[in-house]
Amino acid sequence: MLVYGLPTLAARMANMQKTALRVAEFLCKHPKVAAVSYPGAECFGQKELARRQMQSPEGKFAPGSMMYFVLKGGNGKLSRAEKLVDYLAEHAYSVTLAVSLGQIKTLIEHPFSMTHSALPDDQKRAFGMHPEGVRLSIGLEDWHDVIRDLELALEKV
Repeated sequence: MLVYGLPTLAARMANMQKTALRVAEFLCKHPKVAAVSYPGAECFGQKELARRQMQSPEGKFAPGSMMYFVLKGGNGKLSRAEKLVDYLAEHAYSVTLAVSLGQIKTLIEHPFSMTHSALPDDQKRAFGMHPEGVRLSIGLEDWHDVIRDLELALEKV
């Protein structure tokens, strides 16, 4: 598997990073999103540091395809982020619910209740996790499809 995937890794990463940038910029401007943590986005607080540190072997800026965003509001039993992830799990065309990282598919999860659920809430918050936080790992799907899935889900929360 490694032998077959390695030759296309650079092309896949370039595509995923382009999609990630478009998705992050969409989220940065969305009224229901409080914060977006993606080094390639203009709204990222440490973008200059990221540009110096995150470079490909060719010296090009390479911010990756992972992001974390926090939704505004939410104080019910089920967070808005959990509702968003649940909606996408049932209705999305291009986004898949999974706790894995770095797939060729776009994956979404709610770390507070999924991968880090065993930790006490105060420890999760100390690590920078938020109950309204969502982790998104961008894959090879068309960026229009990913954004459309997110648009529809954000309308529902």
